[in-house]
Amino acid sequence: MPAYDVFFYGALFFLGGIAGASLGLRSSLLYIAAFGIAVFLLLWHLKKRSRFLWYTGLSLLFLVGAIYYTGFTGGDVRKNIVPGEFTFEGVVEEDPEIKDAFQSLVVKVRSGTLRDSRLLITTDRYPSFRYGDVLRISGTIGRPDSDSFDRYLKKERIDGSIRFPELSRVAEHQGSPLKSFLFSVRHSVLESFGELLPQNKAAFLGGLVLGDRSGFSKEFTSAMQGSGTTHLVALSGYNISIIVLAAMSVLVFFMKRNIAAALTCCLVAGFVVMTGIEASVVRAAVMGVLILIAKERGRLFDVRNVIVCAGLVMVLLNPRILVFDVGFGLSFLALLGIVYLKPAIQKRWRTFENPGFLSWRENILTTSAAQCMVLPLLVGSFGSFSPLSLFSNILILECVPLTMAFGFAVGGVAFLSHYAALALSWFVLPLLYFETGVITFFGKVGFLLEIPFHWSFAVPYYAAIGWFIWKMNKRERELKRA
Repeated sequence: MPAYDVFFYGALFFLGGIAGASLGLRSSLLYIAAFGIAVFLLLWHLKKRSRFLWYTGLSLLFLVGAIYYTGFTGGDVRKNIVPGEFTFEGVVEEDPEIKDAFQSLVVKVRSGTLRDSRLLITTDRYPSFRYGDVLRISGTIGRPDSDSFDRYLKKERIDGSIRFPELSRVAEHQGSPLKSFLFSVRHSVLESFGELLPQNKAAFLGGLVLGDRSGFSKEFTSAMQGSGTTHLVALSGYNISIIVLAAMSVLVFFMKRNIAAALTCCLVAGFVVMTGIEASVVRAAVMGVLILIAKERGRLFDVRNVIVCAGLVMVLLNPRILVFDVGFGLSFLALLGIVYLKPAIQKRWRTFENPGFLSWRENILTTSAAQCMVLPLLVGSFGSFSPLSLFSNILILECVPLTMAFGFAVGGVAFLSHYAALALSWFVLPLLYFETGVITFFGKVGFLLEIPFHWSFAVPYYAAIGWFIWKMNKRERELKRA
């Protein structure tokens, strides 16, 4: 078996073991893996064919994945905090998340009976707090009010939550200097958008470029949900590609390519930290770095293995995200739809090979392929989806890459010259007016369609998609041989 296949199938079986353990099937996994190992060893003994040894190893990796998940979560059990009144000091560990009139803080306790616990604090938007602030907090730690919230806390390794406690700032700048610098860059870029553009246009551009939603009004958030365009502010591969392209284009003039590539990878890592380490941007960053390394070393790369490697890296760092992080699933499923389902549809209906005026056919195909892949997870997690999202995305997607490129340019130039950034903002403003106008229009006329759903429906659904992709690829190979 070629090395790239060994890695691909080995990673899939390992991830399968983690998924099974996440769903509480640990004892069943043990029996399945033991049965598979016994059967393949017996076949190898009888047939003397090496492939049965590979199958034995794959079955063993299935079990290793389950053991890894159990060991990881067993050593990371949330502290047994009895709900009640507490007073303590803690440091803000992440950049606060702002939603409407509230802000959420992840605080690590510094002393007392709760020492080293991580707590989620929900408080009023003002006064505002920042990463590295040391706070004195008095409030009640309560139990999670739903299973989904409890899973979220587990995934984020948070031990408890407090709503609207008494807060006072004791000290500042007690965090990592590097993270403080990256967050300050993020805030400066968002502030420059706010100074140069109208409020809702600046907020949308901040969402496209940095994944920030703090400036979204309730009305605009609702319009994005109704129009099915919320995914636009989930950072993706295009953000990473702009950083890689811009950094490499500049750095190669001053240093060797291998050093420029290494610095570019560092810039990508900094961007991931600066934007909050969202699943979609981590996936895109890992893939972007792997592809950059492969190109610089003159190696061929298989997109299939790059996707699996990105998922494997993320799951190794936090196994809970494989099942309990909806963003992780949506990001990878949408990518799989674009990489595999989209070409299959093009092979079935040749009319989509021509992108059309302003790439409208290309946008239809890309959006449809991604939506088809994420539909079960979307409906299963949220209970609804927007049937008009296809039309709104067709109109917007052609403009989004150019808008993001201008957004990065405005944010970067603003550090050098306010007036130069202002001049650049005039170019991006018409695009923002068009995009927000489309979102607002479809948000008003659109609606969320609720569909009764059970997770067992996903099995035949994805089986049918897999069969369709296999069938189209097989037909393409037969046509080439003919």
